[in-house]
Amino acid sequence: MDNPNEFREIQSAVDNILNVKSITRRKKKNDLDKKKELFFQIILGVEQLNVRQSIMFSDLSVDFSNYDEPFFKIIDQLFQLHFGSKPAGLIDFYLYDRINQDGTINPIMTEDGKELFIQDAYQLWDLLELIMTK
Repeated sequence: MDNPNEFREIQSAVDNILNVKSITRRKKKNDLDKKKELFFQIILGVEQLNVRQSIMFSDLSVDFSNYDEPFFKIIDQLFQLHFGSKPAGLIDFYLYDRINQDGTINPIMTEDGKELFIQDAYQLWDLLELIMTK
């Protein structure tokens, strides 16, 4: 949506639906917004690497896990350096242990014994924020 005409089209649609004269402003990203976006890109990238590794093994019988492992370890260590041990453990679970081979999702257990299913990186981020504010 870098094209100003796209914003005008959205603004016109809102104006027509609500029968008002609206103003569209682009929100300037703050540091937290930039960190969140970078976090989502990193998580998505690691997820794509995991999928690539699984596909290569299942379709081509090529096992790159020994090759990829040092890179994953470095990524995990960077998460630990940035977030700390407990949040990094949650990220580790999300990336490597959350989804089973059959596609089912493993829950994490909350402190009060309830099962919590993390569906995507956005929920992971929200949970990390909750953990880090305690």
